[in-house]
Amino acid sequence: MNAKPFKWRAFVSVSLTLAFLVMTLSGIVLYLSPPGRVANWSGWTILGLSKKGWEDQHVVFAAAFIILSVFHLFVLNWKPFLAYLKSKASSGLSHPAELFASLALFVLFIAGTLWHLPPFEQLIVLGDRLSASWEYKSAGPPVPHAEAMTLDELGALPQVGAPAERMIEKLRAAGLKVQSTRQTLQEIAADNGTEAQKLYGIIMGGGQTGALSGSGWGRKTLAEAAETIGVSPLALQMALKQQNIEAAPDERLRDIATSNGMEPAELIDRISKMAKKR
Repeated sequence: MNAKPFKWRAFVSVSLTLAFLVMTLSGIVLYLSPPGRVANWSGWTILGLSKKGWEDQHVVFAAAFIILSVFHLFVLNWKPFLAYLKSKASSGLSHPAELFASLALFVLFIAGTLWHLPPFEQLIVLGDRLSASWEYKSAGPPVPHAEAMTLDELGALPQVGAPAERMIEKLRAAGLKVQSTRQTLQEIAADNGTEAQKLYGIIMGGGQTGALSGSGWGRKTLAEAAETIGVSPLALQMALKQQNIEAAPDERLRDIATSNGMEPAELIDRISKMAKKR
C-alpha cells in the first residue's frame, strides 16, 4: 500500500495555527506577569515557566510564525499571489474604501500607541497596574536586580552591611549549597531549587521582621506594613500618632508621608526603627 504524499499545505496551516495559539497564550501571560525584578527575585512561575521562559517561547514562536507565513505565501501560494497582484495592477483598485480603511486603522494603532491616546493608553496602563500589583504580594529586592549581584557585591550594600563570608555561614547553616562569595543569589538559588528572596531572608536573619526591607513600600498600605513588622494596624497607627503623624490603616505609605509633609523614605525608616525597638 502506497504511503500518502506529505501535504505541505496542511502541515503549514496546522503549524501556523499552533504558533498563533502559543503566541496568544504567551502574550497574555507576559501582559499579566510581574516586572522582571519581582519575577526574578521571587522565583515567579506559571505553568512551570519563569517570565524569561515565557519571553523565550514568545520570541521563538513569533519567529516560527513569520517563517511559516513567508513559506505559505511565497512558496505554496506564490502563483495565486502573483496572479492577484497582476490583476490588481491591471484592473486598478476596485475597493479603494476598504483599502484606505485598513491603512487608516493601521496608522491609528501606531499613532495611538506612540502618542498615548485612548483607548491604547488605558490598555497599557492596565497592564502596568497588573504587573505592579505583584509587588504587594512580597517585598521586593533591596535594590533592583539584586538577584544578579554576587555575595561580595551584596555585602557592600548599606542595607546589608555584612561580610560575604558571614552570609555563606548563614546559608550553609540553613542546609544550602554555596561554593564561593563570587556566586550570585540567582545562581545559589538555582543550585538549591529555591528563590533569591528566600536566600536574602536567611542572610538578613530569617526574614528581618523588624524592618521594611526591599523596594515598593511606598505603594503598600499601613496595614500591610504593620503585618510585616508583626504588630496590629491600630498599634502602628497609634505609634505614628505619638510622633504627630496622622495615618489610616488602608492608606498607602507614600500618601501618608505626603499628607504629613515628609518623604516616603523617611516614613518607612521611622516605621522600621519603631519595629527594631520592640
